[in-house]
Amino acid sequence: MAKKKKATIDPNAQSAEDAGREFAISLKELETLMQTRGREGMEELNANYGGLSGLGQKLKTNLVSGKKNSK
Repeated sequence: MAKKKKATIDPNAQSAEDAGREFAISLKELETLMQTRGREGMEELNANYGGLSGLGQKLKTNLVSGKKNSK
């Protein structure tokens, strides 16, 4: 019989609220943005987040490599 894996807790894990403060966009806002499609999604992205580059800055992510920006 296979052994059950023990649940591990990531010591670096953040709450959704902490992540929202760190990244200047809440998990709920990001989820809503991802669910918004077509022209409406592009308009929301541009108006509320400064386009893709603005969203990348909020998420502290390099849009080309996908890696976290170091600042």
